Amino acid sequence: MLRAIQGALTLLFLLVAGCAQMPGGGSAGHERLSNAIAIDDVDFIRDAVKSRQLGINQHISTPGFQEGAPIILIAARHGSLVTLRYLISAGADLNAQAPTGETALMMASYFAGEEGSRSGRHEEAVRVLVEAGASLENAPYHYTPLGYAAYKGHDRIVRYLIERGARVDGDVRDGTAYVNTPLMMASIQGHTDTALWLLRAGADARVRIYLGATASELAQRNRHANLAGLLKCAEGLAPSEKFSPQRCGR
Repeated sequence: MLRAIQGALTLLFLLVAGCAQMPGGGSAGHERLSNAIAIDDVDFIRDAVKSRQLGINQHISTPGFQEGAPIILIAARHGSLVTLRYLISAGADLNAQAPTGETALMMASYFAGEEGSRSGRHEEAVRVLVEAGASLENAPYHYTPLGYAAYKGHDRIVRYLIERGARVDGDVRDGTAYVNTPLMMASIQGHTDTALWLLRAGADARVRIYLGATASELAQRNRHANLAGLLKCAEGLAPSEKFSPQRCGR
């Protein structure tokens, strides 16, 4: 009964939005699908897949990804757990990427705690994806789920990803990074607690972005003076020394 009511509400929502055609019918069909995923109407999505109007790994246009994104990524972005679990059980590609390089795990890691998000659902989406086998990393020289979580200061997700084996320095080679490391991402935003978690886990404060700055310098540029000082201290530790907050006055 509850699902029947939800399905009716979905149809009403979509009709009001002016999207009364079936999935796959151009931009209006994509909007209808995107809206159904956003409100976690798994019955609508399952029926579309069963009727072959929607492929389990199909890319559809959605706000933020006008060129299209995999439907599993859209479910993760909205914390739509029922739909996400259905897509995983149906064999969706856990590591499918949007044209911009994001994965479902990156979306769940980024949007946790956003205004209007459903409490805890994105954190649960992170766990569901990781436990199903989603990669903790990304293609070489791309941002990672850990980097996205660090940028937003989502410390519970940062800790969870580190515990599951995410690389704290990403694709650093010989002290040089070609995209911002998670520590740099936290530093840009001034997330001191996040930076501390990363440093404790072995993040290297000496890493420099190619032809650019260290994490300390990025924090300084963005007017996070206290964090910049902490990172500068971490830079000065010998490679063999393990970081501890006490060493740097924390």
